[in-house]
Amino acid sequence: MPFFAASSGLSGVGQSGPDSFGPDSFGADSSEGHACDPPASLSFGVSLYEQLFRFHSAVMLLVDAETGCLIEGNPAASVFYGYPDGALCGMSINDIGTLRPEEQARRLAELREGRLTCFTSRHRLASGEVRDVEVHSVPVRLFERTLLYTIIHDITDRVRAEEALRRSEQHPEMVMDGAGIGSFSWHALTDEVGCDTRWGDVLGLGRVECAPMMASWRSLVHPDDLPGLERARQRHLSGVTPRYEAEYRVQGADGAWRWIQETGRVVERGGDGLPLRVAGIVRDVSIRRRAEEDRRRLFNLSPDLMCVGGMDGYFRELNPAWQEVLGWSKEELLDRPWVALVHPDDRAATMQGLDTLRERGVITNVENRYLCRDGTWRWISWNSAFVFEQGLIYGVGRDVTALRRMVEELRTSEARLRAMAATVPGVVLQWREAPGDRRFTYVSPRSHEILGLPPERLLQDWRALPVHPADRTVWELSLRDAVERRGDWMFEGRLVLPGGEMRWWRGEARPVDAGQSGAADLCEEPGIVYCGIITDTTEHREAQERLRQLATTDGLTGLANRRRFLEALEHEVQRHRRYGTPLALISIDVDRFKLVNDTWGHAVGDEVLRALAAICRAEVRDVDTVGRIGGEEFAVLLPDTAPEEALAVAERLRAGVESAPLLTAAGPLSVTLSLGVAASPPCGGADTLLREADRALYRAKAAGRNRVERASKPSGDLSGGLSGASGTGDDADTLLTIP
Repeated sequence: MPFFAASSGLSGVGQSGPDSFGPDSFGADSSEGHACDPPASLSFGVSLYEQLFRFHSAVMLLVDAETGCLIEGNPAASVFYGYPDGALCGMSINDIGTLRPEEQARRLAELREGRLTCFTSRHRLASGEVRDVEVHSVPVRLFERTLLYTIIHDITDRVRAEEALRRSEQHPEMVMDGAGIGSFSWHALTDEVGCDTRWGDVLGLGRVECAPMMASWRSLVHPDDLPGLERARQRHLSGVTPRYEAEYRVQGADGAWRWIQETGRVVERGGDGLPLRVAGIVRDVSIRRRAEEDRRRLFNLSPDLMCVGGMDGYFRELNPAWQEVLGWSKEELLDRPWVALVHPDDRAATMQGLDTLRERGVITNVENRYLCRDGTWRWISWNSAFVFEQGLIYGVGRDVTALRRMVEELRTSEARLRAMAATVPGVVLQWREAPGDRRFTYVSPRSHEILGLPPERLLQDWRALPVHPADRTVWELSLRDAVERRGDWMFEGRLVLPGGEMRWWRGEARPVDAGQSGAADLCEEPGIVYCGIITDTTEHREAQERLRQLATTDGLTGLANRRRFLEALEHEVQRHRRYGTPLALISIDVDRFKLVNDTWGHAVGDEVLRALAAICRAEVRDVDTVGRIGGEEFAVLLPDTAPEEALAVAERLRAGVESAPLLTAAGPLSVTLSLGVAASPPCGGADTLLREADRALYRAKAAGRNRVERASKPSGDLSGGLSGASGTGDDADTLLTIP
C-alpha cells in the first residue's frame, strides 16, 4: 500500500500506533503537554506533508534506511524515472542506483548515521538511460522506523556542460594533434618554412623536423599535382582569393603516395603590400580521397542511371549507364534539359514529384518514361534526394521496362485465369499441405454458387467446406492418404449447403511439381501445393440413378425386374451360406391371366398387374424384394424368414388378392393367385431355391389353383419333384422355370 494511503487514514484519530507520526518525527517531547489537540495537529501535519510530497516538482523518495527499499515516491519521481505511478514502491535503491551492493550498503550506513547528507551519484531510468543526480537525504523517524527523506536533482546537463567547458579549455595543440593536423609558417621572401613536428606524420615521413626551405617541400609533391598547388598559392598571394586550398599527393618514406589537403593565407604583408608570411595547415585526406575514388568507380560501373542535376533543369553529372540504357552520349544529355526526355503523358506527374522533392528532400519509387535515342521509350523508377545547401538533385534511376512488361503480362494472365475460373463448371481451388497445417490459397468465385460460401470464407478456414457430416471422416482420410503418397487426390461425397439442401460433389486435385513451368513460386514455402477442382455431380448421380432404375426396375409395375431380382437372390444365398441365416422364396402366378387379356384387353391386363404389384409391396417388409419375373409371374424374396413365416406371408398375399376385387377401367375384376414356397436351410444355390419354389407352384396349379403349396423336398435335394404338372389342361398358365 502507498505510504500516504496508510498515513492519511489517521487524521482526526486521537491515538498513536505503528502507523502514526511519533514524537521523534517532529523533535517534540512526548511528556510535555500540548495546547492544541494532538489528533488535529497530527491531521494538519500529515496533510501538509502529503501536499508538499505529492505536488512538489522536485523528485522525492522515502527510503528504508536499513534495507534500502523504496517506501514511497512522489509523482515527480515516477515521471523522472519513467515508471508508472506507484511502481517505485517495493523497488530497491539498487534497482535505480549504479553502485555495487556493498558500496550501496556503506552509503546507507553513512546516511542513516547522519554522516552524509549530500552527494552526487548516477541513477538508471526505466528506459536504461543513466543520469547524473545530486542527492540530498536526511534520516527521519516514522512509524518507529528510520527512513531517509530524499530529494533528488537531475544535474546531467550541468555535468555535461562542465565537461564540454573543460575540453574546450584544453590547449589547441592537443586538438590539432588529435585531429592529425600539422601547421606551418612560410616566409615568402626567404622561402624559409617553420612548422610543428606533426607535419611529418601528416606527410607520411614520421615525426621529423620541418624542411627548412619550401623548395625541399615542393620536391615531395607528385609532379602531376605541383602545378595546381603553385597556381592556387599564386592566386592567393596576388590577392585574387582570400585564402588558398589545394589537394595533392605526397610520397612518404614507405614510397606510397598519400593525399594531402593544404589550406593557407597571408598573415603578414610589407609596406608595399607584398606578402611576407603565410600561415597554414596540412592534413591527410587519403581516406576521403580513396572513398571518393571508390564512389566514382561505383558511379561509373553501376548499371543504374545515376546523375546529379541542378534546379535549373540541366544535368551536372551522368554515369555511363545512361548511354548503355538510353543510347544518348553524356555530351548530348548535358546540352538539353532533362524534362525534354520525359514522355509528354508523364511530365505533369514528374513535375509534381519535383515539387514534393523540394518540400520533403527525398522521393522514392517515382516512375516515368524516358526517350531513347532510337525513338523508343523506357520506364525508369527514380529515387532522388535534394540537397538544399547545394541546390542539387542526386538521383538513381532503374530501368523497370521489363518488370512493368512482366507485371502487365501477369495482370493479363490473372485476368485470363479469373475468366476461365468463372466459366469452368466447378470450383477451381488451390491449397497447401504442411505438417499440422492445411489452408486454401485460392478459391474461384463460383464457390458461392456451387458450395454456397464466398471464397473469402474458405480462405479463412478450410474446415468451412460444407462436407456432409457422414462423409467428413472419409474425406479427411482421403486427403491424408493423398499427402502421404504425395499423389493425386479424388473424393466423391455429399455437401450440405447453408440452406440445408444436400448436393453430391466430386473433388479432384494433384500436387504441383516444383519443376513444372511457372510453379517455382508456389513451392518456395514448406509443404505440398495441390491444384484441383470441385464439381457438382448431383445431376449426374440422379441420371445414373435413373439409368439404374431403368436397368433394374420393371417398367410396368415398378417392381424389381428379373435381372435385379436374381442379383438380390444370389446375394441373399451367399449371406445364408456365410452366416446360416434363414431364407425363403415365394413364386407367384396369376391364375388364368390369359383369359383377362383375351376378354378385356392388354390395357386392363396391365392395370391388373399394377394392382397386384401394389398389394405385394404392401404385404411385405422393406427388406423383402418383390420382383416381376415374367408376364404374370411374380416372386418375393424373404431374407431372415423361417418356412412357417414364409407360408404365412404367401397365404396373406393369396387371401388379400382373392378378397379384394381389382379396380380397372373395365370395372372391378377378381383374380386369384397360385403360390409356391421354398425355404432354406439347407440350400444348394439360387437355382435350386427357384426350382423348388417353381415345383411347389406346379402343385398349387395342379391342386386347383388359388392356393399355397410348400416345396415337398428339401431345397438342397435336386432329385425328385413333380413332373408334367402342367398337364392339368391350363394352357394359359406359364410357370417360372430356370433351366
